[in-house]
Amino acid sequence: MRPKPVPRPRTRQGPRPSPGPPSIPHSSRGAAPAWFTDQIADGLNFHTGVTDSLVQDNFVRNTGDDGLAMWSEKTANARNAFNHNTVQSPTLANGIALYGGADTAVTANLVADPVREGSALHVGSRFGAEPFTGGLRIAGNTTARAGTYELNWNIGLGAIWFYALDRSIDRADIQVTGNDFLDSTYNAVMLVGDWPVKDKVRIENVHFKDVRVDGTGTSVVSARAAGSASFENVDARNVGAVGVNNCGSFNFPATGSEFTLVDRGGNDGGGTTGPWLAGWELPNTLTCDDRPPVVAPPAPGPW
Repeated sequence: MRPKPVPRPRTRQGPRPSPGPPSIPHSSRGAAPAWFTDQIADGLNFHTGVTDSLVQDNFVRNTGDDGLAMWSEKTANARNAFNHNTVQSPTLANGIALYGGADTAVTANLVADPVREGSALHVGSRFGAEPFTGGLRIAGNTTARAGTYELNWNIGLGAIWFYALDRSIDRADIQVTGNDFLDSTYNAVMLVGDWPVKDKVRIENVHFKDVRVDGTGTSVVSARAAGSASFENVDARNVGAVGVNNCGSFNFPATGSEFTLVDRGGNDGGGTTGPWLAGWELPNTLTCDDRPPVVAPPAPGPW
C-alpha cells in the first residue's frame, strides 16, 4: 500500500530545484510523500544540473504543465529517479517528461488521463536540453487512457512518445521494460521527429521488452522519424489499426521506411488487422496512414 500523501496548498508551480553557480548543483534531494494538485505549471521539475535525487510515493493531479519533469537545460541532470508516483490529469503537456540527462530512471509509476499537448510518458530532445546519455530506464510503469490527440499536429500521440527536435535521440541506451499501456486513445508508442528537422534527426537505441498493450484506438507503434527500435515479448490485444504505422521521415523511398523495427521474438497478439508485429511489416515496410480512423477499444481486463 502506498503511504498516505501529505496535503499541500495550491500554488502556481511546484518545486523546481535549480542550482545557482554551476559548481554547486543540487544533489541527494528527495520528495516523498506529498500531494501536488491544481498547479498552473509543473508539479515538480528537476531543472538544470540536479543529481542523485529521488522523487517517490507522491500524488500529482491537475497540473497546467508536466506533472513530473526532468529538464537538463544547459547543464545535464544525472542519476535521478521518479519512482512509485501517481500522476493524474495533467491538463497540458505530460504526466512524466524527460528532457535530456544522464542515467535516468522512471519506474513503477501510474500515469492516467492526460488531456492535451502531451501524453503519459515523454522523452524529448527539446527546450534547449542537453542530450540523453548513459542509460535511460523506463520500467514497470502503467499508463491508462493516454495516447492523446495533439491539437497542433492533428494526430494522435503514444502513451509513451519520443520526440526528436533539437537533436537526435541516439546517445543513450534506452530500455523500456515491463510497462503496461492500457486503453490508449490513439497509439501505445510513438517515435516522432519534428517536420522542419525530419531529415536531420534520428531516434535510435530504444529497446522495448516485456511490455503489455491492452487496447489502442489506432496502432501499437507509430513511427514518424528515422531510426530504429527493437521489440521483445511485447504482447498486444484490442489493437484498432495496423500494428505498426510506419511513416519514417515521410520521404517514402523505394527501399522502405527510414525507421527500422527489430523483432527479438515473443511479440504476440494484435487486433483488427492480425498480428501486431507481422513478418510483412519487417524490417521497415511503409504502412503509413497519416490519420487512421480510431476504433475505441474495450475496457482492459486481466491477462
